[in-house]
Amino acid sequence: MKHNYYDKASIIDEAFNTLRTNIQFSEVDKKLKTIVVTSASPSEGKTTVAVRLARSFAQTSRVLVVDCDLRNPSMPKAAGVQSNMGLTHILVQHVDPREVLVEDENYEKLDYILAGPVPPNPAVLVGTDAMKRFVARVSDAYDYVIIDSAPVGLFSDAAILSTFTDGVILVADHGATTKAEFQNAKERIEHVRGNVLGAVLNRVDISTKRGAKNYYNSR
Repeated sequence: MKHNYYDKASIIDEAFNTLRTNIQFSEVDKKLKTIVVTSASPSEGKTTVAVRLARSFAQTSRVLVVDCDLRNPSMPKAAGVQSNMGLTHILVQHVDPREVLVEDENYEKLDYILAGPVPPNPAVLVGTDAMKRFVARVSDAYDYVIIDSAPVGLFSDAAILSTFTDGVILVADHGATTKAEFQNAKERIEHVRGNVLGAVLNRVDISTKRGAKNYYNSR
């Protein structure tokens, strides 16, 4: 039996630590505190990427993850957290964010705000002054705020968020996302002068040495 020199879990952890470091080294003129994570299409792993990146930051910094995919929220499954309240309660009912926080049991410095009930008008809600005030408030309270948003290739939510956050990370599925789909997603952010920090190529085979060195897989 051939020995596997590459432990999958450690490779994934190291990949996200590298991503975290790259973001921190990008903070030349301004600290990148509020980061949107999106993708071109559904089911490309953006929520898992958001959670893993947040956990990497939480090793040394206070981090908040916000489930802002108000169309198909999947943070409870990705992060293993539950709550009956969430972002829509903050934006619509003016509930204090501290009342809807969910703590990560394994990461002392990591909190979550889940989506809450799915609203009839997600894009409108995301672009409200209430949302802008919320982002400003939590960015003062945390070192980093990671915002999981709906796929930008299909919906305008992430593009709207990019106009009042510090940067956007685009997630692409190695086996599914086409070059045209990725380019379209990137252009949607750039069209509103959003700051595309970079891309995460997801679901790449790490069983080879080349894959282990260059990619990670977060299914």
